[in-house]
Amino acid sequence: MFVRVHSDWLLAPYRLAVHEPTATAVIADVHLGYCEARQQSGDAIPLRTVASQLAPLRRAKSRFRFERLLVAGDLFERSVRTDLLDVFLAELAVLGIAFAGLVPGNHDRGWETFQERIPVFADGVQVGPWRVVHGDNVCNTDALVLGHWHPVVTHQNRRRPCYLVGPHRLVLPAFSADAAGVSVPRHPALRVLRRLAIIGNAVVEVQSSDFPRVPRSSVAAQR
Repeated sequence: MFVRVHSDWLLAPYRLAVHEPTATAVIADVHLGYCEARQQSGDAIPLRTVASQLAPLRRAKSRFRFERLLVAGDLFERSVRTDLLDVFLAELAVLGIAFAGLVPGNHDRGWETFQERIPVFADGVQVGPWRVVHGDNVCNTDALVLGHWHPVVTHQNRRRPCYLVGPHRLVLPAFSADAAGVSVPRHPALRVLRRLAIIGNAVVEVQSSDFPRVPRSSVAAQR
């Protein structure tokens, strides 16, 4: 089950939004190399292959129509890595998905060295009437799609990744299942937005159990 918002965005239960008019999927906060970074810090955790990390993308491609993939920041955990980028691009090729480019995030250190190899949009990129940015330095009122915040809500005593939707905003959940979430109620700028949680194979609008309901009039104004 998916949800369509702003008439042109399809929110899938795979931590991925599809801009239907341009057949462009957008993800954020992939954090490739996270497990390796944890191991280097002395943590005993197993490595995960890039293919396994992209499994949600594979499932999304089998269900929804999109031809391109745009990453709204933090493709990597600590810095851009050639080996992981090679595997990432190879996986996209197998799926028949064109890489539309990277909007560098605060974790994508060293992205400047890859500008000749992949499309890089340091100041964000336009997708239809929307501008896709990472979200760590938002200072305008344009219609924005962003990541960075890793929003989660508590629903039925479990923390759920979620999309946040406002009149001029679409905040994506972290694509990485390893990314720690930011509780929506703790951030004043986020808590006024609609919360569309990923619960199993569905995207469901919820009221988080750990903060008061948003007034019905405010929710209606954001639709």
